[in-house]
Amino acid sequence: MTDNKTNTEDMLQPDFTELIVKLWKSRCMIIKWGVIGAIVGLFLAFSIPKTYKASVTLAPEVEQKMGSGVSSIASMMGINLNNSVDAISVEMYPDVVHSTPFIYELFDLPVQFVRRDSTINTTLLDYMLNYQKYPWWSYVVSAPFKLVGWVMSIGKDAPMQEGALNPQNLPKKEREVVKFFSNNIAVLIDKKTSKLSMFIELQDPLVASDVMNAIVENLKRFMSDYRTSKARQDVENLSIICEQRKQDYQKAQQAYAAYVDANQNLSRKSAMVESERLQQEKNLAYQVYSQVAAQLEGSRIQEQQAKPVFVIIDPVVIPNRKAAPSKLKYMVGFAFLAGVCAVAWALFGSQVWKEIKDV
Repeated sequence: MTDNKTNTEDMLQPDFTELIVKLWKSRCMIIKWGVIGAIVGLFLAFSIPKTYKASVTLAPEVEQKMGSGVSSIASMMGINLNNSVDAISVEMYPDVVHSTPFIYELFDLPVQFVRRDSTINTTLLDYMLNYQKYPWWSYVVSAPFKLVGWVMSIGKDAPMQEGALNPQNLPKKEREVVKFFSNNIAVLIDKKTSKLSMFIELQDPLVASDVMNAIVENLKRFMSDYRTSKARQDVENLSIICEQRKQDYQKAQQAYAAYVDANQNLSRKSAMVESERLQQEKNLAYQVYSQVAAQLEGSRIQEQQAKPVFVIIDPVVIPNRKAAPSKLKYMVGFAFLAGVCAVAWALFGSQVWKEIKDV
């Protein structure tokens, strides 16, 4: 019984010496497959359009209720005690940047790029729809679908698009542009310091830097509008009230001056009483006007103080080196993959294929 068990285990265990001999005999084939894989990887790397990465690092201002000492201790422990009074905290910045309304505002951004020794000025949306490069196999894969769509469109009226784009109901191509930016704008947040890093990769370095600058400015404007919305509304309301109180004061002032001028030489008690009443109305109107004016000035100061401050730690620069594709990574990756396939074929595939042919 023991001998049978030992024999079974020996049959199941691979003969490593035999495997090494097989690999050594197939070394030329493995090297050849690896070289072919490297060539294929290099060919694919040359077929993929180049992309350039633009980046920026910001330090947004965060209003906190908790003392700075407690927050510092929590940050040292790796805990983010964000007691911001904002409904939109730093952690929600990625959602803001990836939202459709935010990306839609970038569509009309003026961009400039060089194509075939000529400078082209257009909008970001037009650049994304009409000036993008694609690998050759994307045209091969999409050709049948385009042909089917063209055949089905014969005899049908082309859809008419009138007026400006509506961000709530964008056409298919524009939605694909929104999806592209939503997937390709990277927003990283350091939870300890609330430092914000953003990246984007596009096919032109000038366009990439322009888009990243526009994203930063739009984020600043969005947060400024959000932070100052209540104070700005208070300023608008107080401006109307202040103007009304000013007119009331001027009317009371004019009424008092006109009465005093008309009754200078009269010493009647009734005239003195009326003059005193008009003067009190004038003083009261002035007090109300001065109080509202002080409130208005305070609201304006509060509006300015509520505007967020974004400290740019690492500004946007025009990239001068491509970010992708990496030809070396493609060569090594495909060479490794081809080598693994060659090893598998040498060890098992050739024998299995021979048995299938002999059946």
